[in-house]
Amino acid sequence: MKVEPGTPRIVFRTLAALASLGALAGGGVVAFGLYNVSARVGHWPGVGWVLHTTFVQSVKLRAMPEAEVPDLSDPALADLGAQHYATACAPCHAAPGVERSATVRAMVPAPPHIEEAVAHWEANHLHWIVYNGIKMSGMPAWSAPERSAEVWPVVAYLLRVKEGTAPTDLVAQDGGARGDWAAYCQACHEDVSAHVPRLGILSPEYLNKALSDYRDGSRPSGIMEQAASLVPADDIPALVPRMSPRTPAEAVTEAPAGPGADLARRGTDDVPACVACHGPGATRAKAEFPSLAGQDPSYLAAQLSLWRDGLRGGSDVMTKAAMDLSDADIAALAGWYGALSPEIAPALQ
Repeated sequence: MKVEPGTPRIVFRTLAALASLGALAGGGVVAFGLYNVSARVGHWPGVGWVLHTTFVQSVKLRAMPEAEVPDLSDPALADLGAQHYATACAPCHAAPGVERSATVRAMVPAPPHIEEAVAHWEANHLHWIVYNGIKMSGMPAWSAPERSAEVWPVVAYLLRVKEGTAPTDLVAQDGGARGDWAAYCQACHEDVSAHVPRLGILSPEYLNKALSDYRDGSRPSGIMEQAASLVPADDIPALVPRMSPRTPAEAVTEAPAGPGADLARRGTDDVPACVACHGPGATRAKAEFPSLAGQDPSYLAAQLSLWRDGLRGGSDVMTKAAMDLSDADIAALAGWYGALSPEIAPALQ
């Protein structure tokens, strides 16, 4: 086929003219407010389908491979995720067997009921959605971007929603609604059997500082920043003693031998031994040094990993102490401390 001279130039000019007209039309829609942003009228025909399809394909493209999903079978993970979901997610997505409010149903787009929202997603997709959020939908990103591992308890809970086996006793939501902040905290720190710290062996000074740091964002945690933000600052002085009752110490279990004991007692000129600051028998005890004997091993392992990976700050000593620990070292230290009976030091003056 013969192409007349100048034809490519004509085609280019035509396309450029059409693009310019399109840009002018789009600019006019924006400049003169021609697009009705009212939630009462919804989107133009086809826009909803385009947005939803874009959302689905974007998640599937960017989610981690399924092989990278950790083991989520521990019931305590789902229990912890349920309590976070109660205050952070349920207001929009409701709980299993509970209706969304009329106000939420009137949103555009309306947040889907949680049983509908999880129906067609796998664990890797759910992690991406909870961690990244969805722009222009009201779905926020995880508030602590350096704490992506904290999302897994929520995913564990959502998988149980999908399976129809999710816990329905969302105590945290109920306690917060009633202003019973002790019950609100206990929903995780006493009723969840793992992955959370035991508060009764921590000093009031340490707890008060931790809550303050979570509230102002200087100590990041998508779970605890959310939890602490709901507690009125004026209620914290009365709450902390209820969380740290300073009960008499149990008889300290004889410290077992092994790699964990050796690591805990090993110190250098730059970094003191773990036991020197955190016990048992701490010689450098301060309010900011929590007692670790009897603490939850999975929680300790998670915190040591954060220190080791440079994802938790606030202490140069802890950064140095953890930087060379292997996963096996962390497991040994956490297991050794967790096997001890709690050692509760007197409250510091």
